[in-house]
Amino acid sequence: MRSPTLFRQVVKEHRMSTKLTPIITLSPDLDEVCTRVVDYIGINFRVRDEPLVAEMLNDAIQAWRLARKHGDANVAFMRGLFGRAHDLYVKRYAAFKGERYNVWYPYLESIPAFEQRQPSGYVCQVVDEPTPGHVSQRCAAFQLAARVLNGYSFTRYFEAYDVAGNFAH
Repeated sequence: MRSPTLFRQVVKEHRMSTKLTPIITLSPDLDEVCTRVVDYIGINFRVRDEPLVAEMLNDAIQAWRLARKHGDANVAFMRGLFGRAHDLYVKRYAAFKGERYNVWYPYLESIPAFEQRQPSGYVCQVVDEPTPGHVSQRCAAFQLAARVLNGYSFTRYFEAYDVAGNFAH
């Protein structure tokens, strides 16, 4: 499935179109950023009730709305979008078939790529087991941004505007 289709699917399923359209109309580069984030995380990774990407997009929309009259709304959008990146590293994601399982390694591949390479009959789900080690909110945002943003967007938002500057270390 192509990533723009996956992003549009999330937007449609979670009724975000009317909220995202004005943002993306004003800042078309955010469409590519959102598409890449959804392409990396996919729609099946859930820490709570909704898919993580839906929560991240809702946070980004909310942050953009709060900042549009008083600051740089694009930077606020990115802070909202990457603010939950650490949730990718809180619990393990694995594919199960009976007693057999395969574990997703966050730094090696995207979640959809992991899901696609599983043999038939395997079911992917979040496991209530913490990942080894501690990954801070700031580190997780940088890790995700390094994997999904192009060089210009990464430099613009994470170096020039320091999107992750206020995240926990």
